[in-house]
Amino acid sequence: MITNDYRNTEYCPMLENVGDKKKALEEKIRSAHPRQKIMYNKVHNRNTTFNKEFCSIYNCKCAYCGVSMDILPAALFEVDHFVAESLFDDKEEAGKVENLVLSCYQCNRNKKEFEITGEYIEKLNTDDGKIANIFFRDEKYYIRIKEDYIEDETINGFYNQLQLVHQTRRLDYLLINMQGLHKKLEGTVQGGRLAEAILTMQRKRNKFVENECVM
Repeated sequence: MITNDYRNTEYCPMLENVGDKKKALEEKIRSAHPRQKIMYNKVHNRNTTFNKEFCSIYNCKCAYCGVSMDILPAALFEVDHFVAESLFDDKEEAGKVENLVLSCYQCNRNKKEFEITGEYIEKLNTDDGKIANIFFRDEKYYIRIKEDYIEDETINGFYNQLQLVHQTRRLDYLLINMQGLHKKLEGTVQGGRLAEAILTMQRKRNKFVENECVM
C-alpha cells in the first residue's frame, strides 16, 4: 500500500478499490445501455450520472498530478485513455472503463498520445497508486522523479510531456493543502484569515497561467 502519495496532501482521502469501482460502473452502464459498445462515450459525457460517478471514484482529483475539483472547476477535468487509443486495434477495447482515468485538462492535453506500454503500464498505474513509487514531492512541493528512476527515459518522457514539474503543480498542491486546513478551521478567526490567503493564492495561480498563455 502506498502511504506517501505525491498526489495527496494530509487532508486528501486515499484512493480505494478503484479497479473494483470501475468494473461496477462499467456493469451499470452496460445494464442501462445494452447496445453501448464504447464505454468512454458514456463516461466522458459530463451531463451523465456516469461521469459524476467516475469522478467520485478518483475523489474528484486528477489521477496524474492530484489537482482537485475543490480548486478547479469540473469543466477543467477530462476522461483520459491511460493507454493511448492509438495503441488499440479498436475503440471499443480502448474505451473500456478499466483503461480510463480522470485527468485535469493540463495533464490530458500535455499527455496526448504518449505511449505507455510494457512494464510501464504497471509502473505508472494510477489506480493502485504505483505511480507514487515513481514520483514524490520535494521540500518545496514540486513533483520530482525518485532516484531509482532518474535515468529512465520513459519515465522522464512521461514526466516532461505532462509537465509535472510545472509551477502550477506546486501552487495547486499548496491550495489543496490550504483548503483542507480551512475546512478544519471554518468558523474561526484563523479560518477567515486563511480564506483570504486562499483567494490571494488562487489569483496568483490564475495570473501565472494567464501570463504563460500570453507568452
